[in-house]
Amino acid sequence: MSWMKKNLYTLAIPISLTFSTLSALSVQAHSQKGFVDTPVDTQKVRTWQISQTFKTPNRGTPPATAGGATRGGCTEKKGYLTSLMPKQKLGLTVNEYPTFFWHMSKPEVKTAEFLLLDDNDDLVYETNLKLPKKPGIFSFTLPSEAPALKVNKLYHWYLSVNCSSEETDEDITIEGWVERTKPSLALRIKLNNLAPKYRSKVYADAGIWHEAITNVAQQRCSFPSDSNVMLNWKKLLTSVGLNKVVSEPLNNICEIQS
Repeated sequence: MSWMKKNLYTLAIPISLTFSTLSALSVQAHSQKGFVDTPVDTQKVRTWQISQTFKTPNRGTPPATAGGATRGGCTEKKGYLTSLMPKQKLGLTVNEYPTFFWHMSKPEVKTAEFLLLDDNDDLVYETNLKLPKKPGIFSFTLPSEAPALKVNKLYHWYLSVNCSSEETDEDITIEGWVERTKPSLALRIKLNNLAPKYRSKVYADAGIWHEAITNVAQQRCSFPSDSNVMLNWKKLLTSVGLNKVVSEPLNNICEIQS
C-alpha cells in the first residue's frame, strides 16, 4: 500500500527532532528504581477480579505526531479506528514479538497496512493484514520472521486503512510507541508462580501494557462466559480511557489464539 508510505513521512516529521529528548527520559527512568522491581502484594493478586487498573510507567510523553490522522475523504470517519493503548501512546513489552490491538467501528475495508520504525525512522518491518468484514477489536502479533525488538529501544508503529478502493490518499492512520523492557528476576518468579488468569494483574501493576491486555484478551477467548474475566477486561480498558470499546467483540483474536 504505497498510499501509507506517502503519508508516513508527513506524519513523522517531528520524530527525529524529539527522539533525543525521549531517549534521555527513557534512560533516566531506567536509572531509577525500575517499575519491574516493585513488589507485588500476593494478597492483592488473589483479588484479581477487581484489581486490573493499569499503572502507567514513568517513561515521559512520546512525540505528538499522527495520532489518528485522516486524509482525503476519511475526514468524516472520526472514531472509525482506535488504537488500544494508554493515553501516552507508549506501551511497554517484555516480548521480542509483542501483540498490538485496535478497534474498528465499521467493516468497510478488507486490508490494513502495519509499519514498524526504529528510533532513526528506519523501516524495521511492514506487512499487509487481511481483515474480516465485521467491526470489533483486532490484534496483530509481530511474527518471528520480523526483527526481534531490542531491550530499552523505542519503536514507532503505524496501522493504516484505506477508505477508497483505489490507492489514494484517503486513509486513516493510528500510531503508537513500543519499548521492550527486561523483566526483573522478582517479576519473572511472580509470573511463573501464577496461573495465567492472574498474570494480567501483575503486568498491569508493573506498567507492562502489551502483556497485560494480551493476557486478558486470551482469558476472554478461553473463558467467554466468566464474569470475572470480563470485569478484568473492563477495569483494564477503563483505567486507560478506553471505556467506549469495552463491550466490543473480539474479532480475529480468538481465531488466532486457537
